[in-house]
Amino acid sequence: MRQRFHPSAKKLERWLAADTGGDLDDEVDGHVVTCDRCANRLEDLAQPLPELGPALTATLQAPDDLVQRLGARMGNSMRNHEDLQLIMELMGVPFDTVRTLLNDEDEQ
Repeated sequence: MRQRFHPSAKKLERWLAADTGGDLDDEVDGHVVTCDRCANRLEDLAQPLPELGPALTATLQAPDDLVQRLGARMGNSMRNHEDLQLIMELMGVPFDTVRTLLNDEDEQ
């Protein structure tokens, strides 16, 4: 059965409290599903969880050693590039030639 009037703020608060472990009022439940006004009132009445903000901040925070890890990885990458260039040049193949050949194969 559909409710004729919007539930009172007290009834909505009781419904919110029941949602966490008590018996839900099916009439209010059905009304809230179909009524945007009461759904918005419920959002206003519901208290935000105080620990959610700090938990999100801690989860989304970059690691303390991020700069060192990125620096080490970039250093390794540059050394690998330089080592490959040196090996190619020692074999008599200029690195620019290898790069050109590799780029030509990628474009085909």
